[in-house]
Amino acid sequence: MKTKRLRSAQNKVDPEGPNLIDFISKMPDDVLVMILSCLPIKRAVITSSSFSGSFRLDSSCSQHIDEWIHFALDKKIEKLDLYLSHESRDRAGNYEFKLPSSNGIVGAMQMSFKKIFLYGVNLNEPTLNAILKNSPFLEKLSVCVSDLYAHIHVGGQGVNLKRLIINSCSGVESIVLYGFDLVSFLYSGSEIQLRLVDLPKLKELDIGEVNVGFENNVFSQISSCALYLEVLVLNIGSAKKGLNVNAILKLPKVKKLMLIIGAEEDDSLLEYTSIAQACLSLETFSISLHWCSLMKKRRKVRHVAAPHLHKHLKFLEIIGYYGRISDLELAVYVIDNAVALKKITIDPCCHASEGRLTREDFLKREQAARCSAKRQITPLLPPGVDLAIL
Repeated sequence: MKTKRLRSAQNKVDPEGPNLIDFISKMPDDVLVMILSCLPIKRAVITSSSFSGSFRLDSSCSQHIDEWIHFALDKKIEKLDLYLSHESRDRAGNYEFKLPSSNGIVGAMQMSFKKIFLYGVNLNEPTLNAILKNSPFLEKLSVCVSDLYAHIHVGGQGVNLKRLIINSCSGVESIVLYGFDLVSFLYSGSEIQLRLVDLPKLKELDIGEVNVGFENNVFSQISSCALYLEVLVLNIGSAKKGLNVNAILKLPKVKKLMLIIGAEEDDSLLEYTSIAQACLSLETFSISLHWCSLMKKRRKVRHVAAPHLHKHLKFLEIIGYYGRISDLELAVYVIDNAVALKKITIDPCCHASEGRLTREDFLKREQAARCSAKRQITPLLPPGVDLAIL
């Protein structure tokens, strides 16, 4: 599955002045909170926005954070970033996002938000519904490392979201999205029930962990938007669960496909190319391999004749290539069947989870993977196809 990198304000370079180092964010939490609480509230909001990436604040600081949010609402800000983290892994200790109430109604006022990013900030159902209902300009909502609620329903008249991200959030059992102009949806977390209904503008879907087997199959969950998708990322938790080939849908407009696959030993993964075959306009095919072990088996490479050639496939990327036969099989499959192939990119980034590897171990394995890729793939390259080994 694809990782979202969060940029902090540390070590920013002022183009008109000297480089400044952010010492404030490195202060102890209690000192930082005291400084912020002593500032005029206008300055506190500006400071929290500038240095939010370094705050380690939890529910014990709720009063101060509430005041910042209320001030921001009064000033009709368009972009709200709250990056709050703390040492405890218990998300029940996260700050819970609160909107001011009027006559007992939470968040009754209209809000000017266009983008909201929340990290380590819990949301309950009434608050999320109030944000969506009363933020007519809200186009992007990101909620990361938060404690949410079991059944999330987003949609209907008045919801103007274009991009929704729910990343590594606990408590979620199902998500239903319906009846609005959503363009991009990313969900990263444990397997859930997902329902997508009447989302005709949905172009990008990045979801996982998903099941491609016989139960709770992801293709039945995304069937309503299969004709519209152009970018599809599937995080397939474990290849051991198997693939129900008969459930795979035709995806006529998908140009970019990424499969994140968890596998064991050196088992062949060729059956997962069936998903690529369903993408009739596929131009870029990325495979990210997460192995439980780096075991290699001595067996012959299987050459599988695809039922149809990939007429538009130009770029292949394999992340986690180590030189296993199963790795090579995936490269050989594309070389054999992609008539428009221009470039193969091999990223040896090691995702193996066996044992505890030191940084030195990772570097040695990545270097060994580079050597294997060059030795295995170079002789197979058709004329005009470039090989890039990172």
